[in-house]
Amino acid sequence: MTHTTARHTRGRILAALTLAAVTATISTSTAFATPAAQSTHPLFWTWDPTTPVGSATLIRTDGGLSATVHSSGIPAGQAVTLWFIVFNNPAACANDPCNVVDLIFNPAAQGDFLVGGGRVTGGSQTNLGGALGVGDASGSGFIEIGMPGRAIGLTNPRGAEVHLALHSHGPAVAGPALRDQINSFTGGCQVFLGNGGFAGSGIADGPEDVPDAVGECSTLQASVHR
Repeated sequence: MTHTTARHTRGRILAALTLAAVTATISTSTAFATPAAQSTHPLFWTWDPTTPVGSATLIRTDGGLSATVHSSGIPAGQAVTLWFIVFNNPAACANDPCNVVDLIFNPAAQGDFLVGGGRVTGGSQTNLGGALGVGDASGSGFIEIGMPGRAIGLTNPRGAEVHLALHSHGPAVAGPALRDQINSFTGGCQVFLGNGGFAGSGIADGPEDVPDAVGECSTLQASVHR
C-alpha cells in the first residue's frame, strides 16, 4: 500500500468515525428531548361558550407553539387574523379561565397577544394556521395599542394558558391596506365592536358585533388550551 493510499484510507475511516459520532450525538439528544404536547379543543363564538363552531389544535414544544384552527360561520370576504393569547403565569389570573381583564389589567399573569397569521375568508369554512417562537414579541398587539412595555411574548411554552382567537377586520379591502388587515391587530380598524369583559374591548357580545362594514373590527371566536 502506498503512503498516498494509506492516507486516503485513514481519511475515510476518520470521516466515518466522525459521522458515526455526530449521528450518535443527535440520536441521544433526540431520545432525551421532551416530546411535543398536542391538544385539540372546540372553537366557540365569544358570546356563546356552549355551541362549537369548529376546532383548534395547539402543539407545544420547548421552542414555541404552533396551531391550526378550523372555523365556521364567519362571513365570506372578511379579513381575519389568528392570535395567540398567552398567559405565561396563569396561576396569577383572577379569572378561571384567564380572560381579557387579566390580559389588560393584570400584569402578574404575564399575558400577551401575538399575531399568528391571517387570510381572507372564502366561504362557510375558514382554516388558519400559525406559529409562535419563545421570546419573539415582535407581533404583540400591545405594541399596536400603545402599551409596548407589556409586550413580553411567549416565555412559558409548556405551562402557559393559551387562547387561540380569530379577530375580524371586516370586509377585505383591495390594495396594500389588505396587508395590514391580515397581519396586525388594528389594521383597517376604525371602530371596535363589542364590550366583552369591559367597555371597548372589541370582543363581540353577539351576532350584532360581527363586522359588516369596512372599518369595523371585533374578536369573534376562541378556543382555550391549558
